[in-house]
Amino acid sequence: MKAYMTNGTYPFLEKLKEKQHTSPFLLLHNGVKTVAYYEDTKPTIFESSRDYHVLEKVGTLTETGFCSMSHLPVTEEGKPIFEMDFKQKVKEITLVDGVIASRILQPERGHSYILLVEWQEQKYFQKWKSTEPLPTKKKDSYISGEVYTETFDVGEEEEFGEEEE
Repeated sequence: MKAYMTNGTYPFLEKLKEKQHTSPFLLLHNGVKTVAYYEDTKPTIFESSRDYHVLEKVGTLTETGFCSMSHLPVTEEGKPIFEMDFKQKVKEITLVDGVIASRILQPERGHSYILLVEWQEQKYFQKWKSTEPLPTKKKDSYISGEVYTETFDVGEEEEFGEEEE
């Protein structure tokens, strides 16, 4: 299974979503950018996409809620250890309160894996984040750079949804 992402404006990506028969097709937005995300066994529909292999998936993504994407740069020699650790971590994270689904995504190009987690609400993510669950360069030898997390609302963007009604 592959995962595909692309950036664009919310209205553009919403129109693209309406033309597709892929489900779920997530529109992730945070006031700074909008990302479209979907999974499929077929080639990407995006003209310009970031392509990943889904190494492990637990749960079914929905088209509403809150999403975190943790970017985890991994050394070449550390990939086997990281992949083994995170295949298990993805399964464990779904036991955390508020988690809908989780994925570990291996990049087709580059070294930054993504831990994608869909949450019922932002408060569950904040609670999980406070436990410092992610690896760091200081404590994990397979991490090659700074780990960072982006967060998004999933689904309709309020201001556009209201104008169209």
